[in-house]
Amino acid sequence: MALFSGCHLFVLSNYRQTNSFKTPHSHLYSKHLRSLNLDFAFHQKARNSNTIESGNTKNCAAPVANMNGFQPRCHLQYDLAHDTVSKYQVLHTNSRVCNEPRLRVAYQGIRGAYSESAAEKAYPNCETIACRHFHSTFQAVGRRVADRAVIPIENSLGGSIHGNYDLLHRHNLHIIGEIQFAVSHCLLANNGVDLHDLKTVLSHPQALAQCEKSLTKLGLEGEAVANTAVAAKKVAAEMLRDTGALASSSAALLYGLNILASNVQDDSNNVTRFLVLAREPLTPATDTPFKTSIVFTLEDGSSALPDALSVFISNQIKLLKIESRPLKNQPLQASKNNSKSNGYFNYLFYADVEASMADQTTQTALKHLKELSTFLRVLGSYPMV
Repeated sequence: MALFSGCHLFVLSNYRQTNSFKTPHSHLYSKHLRSLNLDFAFHQKARNSNTIESGNTKNCAAPVANMNGFQPRCHLQYDLAHDTVSKYQVLHTNSRVCNEPRLRVAYQGIRGAYSESAAEKAYPNCETIACRHFHSTFQAVGRRVADRAVIPIENSLGGSIHGNYDLLHRHNLHIIGEIQFAVSHCLLANNGVDLHDLKTVLSHPQALAQCEKSLTKLGLEGEAVANTAVAAKKVAAEMLRDTGALASSSAALLYGLNILASNVQDDSNNVTRFLVLAREPLTPATDTPFKTSIVFTLEDGSSALPDALSVFISNQIKLLKIESRPLKNQPLQASKNNSKSNGYFNYLFYADVEASMADQTTQTALKHLKELSTFLRVLGSYPMV
């Protein structure tokens, strides 16, 4: 039964084992998975009006990827025509000389960005594809310009990347993994420029927020740009003498800048959590810790949230994170108790739970949640790190 009219229906009993990211011994779960019968509504596909930055990529197959000990194997489908790829805007493809085809991984930013480093941590032998915007990374995967996307979702200092939660809802990609990446911000400047010469520091808003106290002590003003690597490139290209950049040490090396100070962030424990996205879901397992991410709306709005969360408590499922975002098409819900009231905000709720979709307990909990929801979608079930 569909949960949301006009949406694609996903039936977990048909949760097929794809050629992408097969878990070790995943065939052991195929019989179990066929017995599951929980269905979820998928949001309609994103509009095709947006474009990715222009350029070319290559067709290639995927090697074994190493994500902190988890080694799934995947194979790329050869169905992307060259003239189709050339229409999309790609800032840069990092193609190393290699005898074997490699996975193509999209990230937001330019070379030297932290997202590129995170992509290379997940897939050490990948071909990285730089995209100007976050929505472009989703489109690159959806349109088969790339095989995977790596996007930041939250930082231990700066908090959640709210826009990327919205994109998870808008696009029909699946979370198949996560990466925890330690971020170390460096204060960069051109050759011959000292710390006392600087007045302004360029960087991404999140990086500036993570270094706010340090920059204040140094008497420096922050100026936001699109990306940390963009900041480094601008300082180098324009030979700025009174302006530095907050970026990575690899960006300093790439753009020929000096490192005036390392570990500038206000807290040394600065970690960004990245999500790995793919066109096909990962086959869930039960012999290793799994995390499942969902998004849902409630029939009675936020007032029903305690009841919704109780389905996890009653099934002894640990809730790891919950995030709310206003429902844009229906921002207000009419008040049932007071007709004079303008009502209250409708929210999309994003939740991460420590559970696998291959576990019957998870199925039971989500069936109960479905009864309280007007919309429910599984964003992915993937190994914990």
